[in-house]
Amino acid sequence: MHRLVLSILFVATAATPAPAADPGELRIGMLSGMFRDQQPKVVQALAKPFRDLMTKNIGYTGDVEVMDDPLALCDKLRDNKVQLGVFHGFEFAWAQQRCDDLVPLIVTCPPGGCVQGLVVVHDDCPAKTLADLKGEVLIPRGAKAHTLLFLEKHREGLAEDIAKPTTKSDQTPEDVLNSVASGTAKAALVDFCALDGYKVLQPGAHKSLRVLARSEQFPPAVVCYRKGSLSDEQASRIRDGMANSAKTPTGKMLMTLWNLKGFEPPPKSYQGMLDDIVKVYPAPKADAKTEVKTGGAVKVSKEPGRK
Repeated sequence: MHRLVLSILFVATAATPAPAADPGELRIGMLSGMFRDQQPKVVQALAKPFRDLMTKNIGYTGDVEVMDDPLALCDKLRDNKVQLGVFHGFEFAWAQQRCDDLVPLIVTCPPGGCVQGLVVVHDDCPAKTLADLKGEVLIPRGAKAHTLLFLEKHREGLAEDIAKPTTKSDQTPEDVLNSVASGTAKAALVDFCALDGYKVLQPGAHKSLRVLARSEQFPPAVVCYRKGSLSDEQASRIRDGMANSAKTPTGKMLMTLWNLKGFEPPPKSYQGMLDDIVKVYPAPKADAKTEVKTGGAVKVSKEPGRK
């Protein structure tokens, strides 16, 4: 997801002609949760293709700002300090409650069309529910935000040693699933796409696994803007470019890299998904402490000689 966010306009602008005139500054805000287990230097490196195409292909100046708090990003959109916001779907549902004029521009298309968190155990595990699972749940490097939210929510009221989250920052989702399949770990937390991919890569080991608990289906990640902050032409150009990006050779390569099928305009059911998910996972209280990760701004300067 981190590569997706920093390169998100790379594909959009590559598929769209540059405008005749400089449309001004376009600032983009995104959340540090999308860069879980990534160092700031990596974030900077991933910004290069975005920066090059922003300056050379569409003439925008601006920056990419990484923030810890979805409500802070909402405020920046409201105050026009950023023009585009990149949210996980559940975070966008929270932001809508604070700023009711946020417009979803385009959403991601994950493989299998499902954004869902899963707790996976060995098939011979006696546990029937999460409350029966005494021991650790392995959390891989770069765990998806919706999976962490799911486990935290569904552990509420359970004893500390029940389904205890244990981070394995040196292990991929495939690694933690291997540990469960081999019997060296009791359970693993992964998303739907990871388990679906594991079935293809390791069909034999997959047969020994069982889903003990699954989350609700989350709305996919979204790029949004505040109504009136972009012209209709700007919004359409970004949306169309991103939607068509998977048809280009470069786009196909990047979709594989990001583990996405592509982008699409928000489906008619999207608002209903947002309304449903916020009932189960309400926005944190204003004084609640959220996960903190070093952020920063990736500056995009105008190409010398461009007016």
